[in-house]
Amino acid sequence: MRRRRHGAKGRTQAFDASLGFPGEGPADVPLQGRGAEAWRRVATAGMPAGRAEGGVNLLHVHSVQDATAVDAYLPEVSAFLRESRSRGWRLDTMAERDAALADMIAILCYSENAGIQRGRNLLSGFLYVYPEHSGYLPEADRALKAWERFQTCGERDPICEEAWAALTVAALRGEDEQGALINGLSLDCLLRGQDWSRLRLSDVSASAARSGSLEVALRLGVRARGERTKTGAGQGVVVERPWLAAWFRDYCDRRRAQGKIFVFDLKTYEFRSRFATWQGRLRIAVGTPHVLRHGGAALMIARGDERKKVKVRGRWGKDKSLDRYTKTHLLTAQRATLPQDVLALGRAFLADPIAELIRARQKLLAPRDG
Repeated sequence: MRRRRHGAKGRTQAFDASLGFPGEGPADVPLQGRGAEAWRRVATAGMPAGRAEGGVNLLHVHSVQDATAVDAYLPEVSAFLRESRSRGWRLDTMAERDAALADMIAILCYSENAGIQRGRNLLSGFLYVYPEHSGYLPEADRALKAWERFQTCGERDPICEEAWAALTVAALRGEDEQGALINGLSLDCLLRGQDWSRLRLSDVSASAARSGSLEVALRLGVRARGERTKTGAGQGVVVERPWLAAWFRDYCDRRRAQGKIFVFDLKTYEFRSRFATWQGRLRIAVGTPHVLRHGGAALMIARGDERKKVKVRGRWGKDKSLDRYTKTHLLTAQRATLPQDVLALGRAFLADPIAELIRARQKLLAPRDG
């Protein structure tokens, strides 16, 4: 990874407790909305454009605009601005901000050995907050691409269907219906964490198809609320597996009867922790919850679905984005590593999901008939 380091000369500035960096102005700068020239507008409120302190102040207005920003983007951008301040990096020009972002990506990669998603969130988040930088961050973009080639990404292989089913059972045996449903829907509907975490009951619709079968649809990135998914607003998906659709409809009906607004109470970080706990109980290691989205796409490809169908269902904007999600041989490789009892549990669930859901809820351990 080619790095152009910040030189010491003229970079470091003395800290002034009353003003931040010299000349930066008071901390109670009026907040500005996101949009074109967002960074430059910091100067109009009394701060020289580009200073880290101004960037930190500007972040706060975004915290109520988008769940993706709250959960992923803003923490990384905020960490970058804090690091810039502590190291005395100047951020007055586009080139300086580009170099600082590239340095921060190198720190995440080599010093912190972080997963590449943090680098992606940093760059995407910075462009989300300060969109006028789009196309003007070549060093940061090269640093991120070099990191991807360096293969320190930490993105795990797609989860096979047997492991996914066994995790559902583990969640239900632990009386965690919400976690079990999130696990199920994330693979079936190829959901990202931001999708299920802000899903409202008003976004879930159930009806009978012409064939008489139940259909349950999820609206994602509801434009009327100013929301968007990673690839745009006004998207959605229909639950594919009949047993999961029926379970999810009944669950939503119960939530509505309780006067709830959101489908799930869990936060993404809480689900991530529970996902790890279930793996520990099963003595397997499949990675983070994002493997569910990977697995859903790989399973569709493995059964013969066209890539276009997978792309639409997964709401990917580009064919290139889909490529890393469709390594079907890894499903077989993971299946071969599963303990035999976990493999048997997963296969029993897939053979009769409705019966196995009952067994899991009731914590039945008696042998199955036949």
